[in-house]
Amino acid sequence: MTRITGGCHCGLVHFEADVPDGPIEVLECNCSICSMTGYLHLIVPDTRFRLLEGQRETTTYRFGSGKARHIFCSQCGIKSFYRPRSHPEGISINFRCLDADHGLDVMIRPFDGRNWEKARLALD
Repeated sequence: MTRITGGCHCGLVHFEADVPDGPIEVLECNCSICSMTGYLHLIVPDTRFRLLEGQRETTTYRFGSGKARHIFCSQCGIKSFYRPRSHPEGISINFRCLDADHGLDVMIRPFDGRNWEKARLALD
């Protein structure tokens, strides 16, 4: 396992997570919120994610089905991680919010979030 760290723009929110060694798959979703923000999903089980700082500095946004919990820094507005609808027992880390020295070998795969139900079946 490799330990990665990251957080928001202003530094109030900081996390760490453990990811498998080797190539890592990152999803590029085309749904309305991900395409507008440029979010790249690195999904980890919540047992491998730790919020180190910023619990009180976050705010949550829900839309559509309300199942996903989009978590933003209330100071700078960056969503560095959230609880996705597609993986309710996991955390989606924004790959773009990782600290620069992560050293991960990454493969980016498109995810058709505009057709969520159909695309979710393809993940399994």
